[in-house]
Amino acid sequence: MTDKKKERPKAPAFKIIGVLESCFQEKFGTPRQPHLVPGSFARLKIYPEYSPGHSLAGLSEFSHVWLLSWFHLTTNKSFHPKIHPPRLKGGKIGVFASRSPHRPNPVGLSLCKLERVEKDTLYLSGIDLISGTPILDVKPYLPISDIAADPLSGWVPLNAFPELKIVFSERALRDIGRLARPDAREIPPLIAATLRHDPRNTRDKTQMKDGAELAFFMLDLEIKFSVTGDKATVLGVDAAVKFDKKLRRMKPEAELPAGK
Repeated sequence: MTDKKKERPKAPAFKIIGVLESCFQEKFGTPRQPHLVPGSFARLKIYPEYSPGHSLAGLSEFSHVWLLSWFHLTTNKSFHPKIHPPRLKGGKIGVFASRSPHRPNPVGLSLCKLERVEKDTLYLSGIDLISGTPILDVKPYLPISDIAADPLSGWVPLNAFPELKIVFSERALRDIGRLARPDAREIPPLIAATLRHDPRNTRDKTQMKDGAELAFFMLDLEIKFSVTGDKATVLGVDAAVKFDKKLRRMKPEAELPAGK
């Protein structure tokens, strides 16, 4: 007798329960893991068809929640069994031994602090997701079962990112001082915590060049900075009229010679 090939089960279509509104506006600058930037924040409004008045009942009694998200900005077009985590500085590891968004199903898992629940909205901190991320599910964190006994972290502890020292330039301090917003005092520590873990891509020679001027969007601000050695300097904090990172990163046009 020959064994019949078993038919693979078909995965059901996912439903989005809400879209995250985060302080992070793009992938560059967003923490690579939750709780690296405890002061980061977001809110999640549950769509009305999921009856938030009922479905969120009891959730406010928990301190943390798991967010299952969809990496909607992932660029992978095909499956790659090995990937390049930033920590390995060019080295490879199996995709299932990583939390890379480049996976067969780009599903993210984030443990976030639940600050409060108001009607249909969750207020969260310790975020590692960008604004606009579709959320697939919310689950309460249960210490009695979610904490593993004697856990091992594989290759991660031996490849830790060195933390950067953060300095604010006089211009950046002036920029922040001119911000007419109630949370202005919270901006410097949020910027510092974000830059401390070095958002640069170690495989990008342009980004890794000492003194290169870089920028990322946070809230409605554009944060300009440079890194030299183990020190990151915040160069300026500008109001972002438009979140146009392509325009921001375009090389300046070469000046025409005189007389042309």
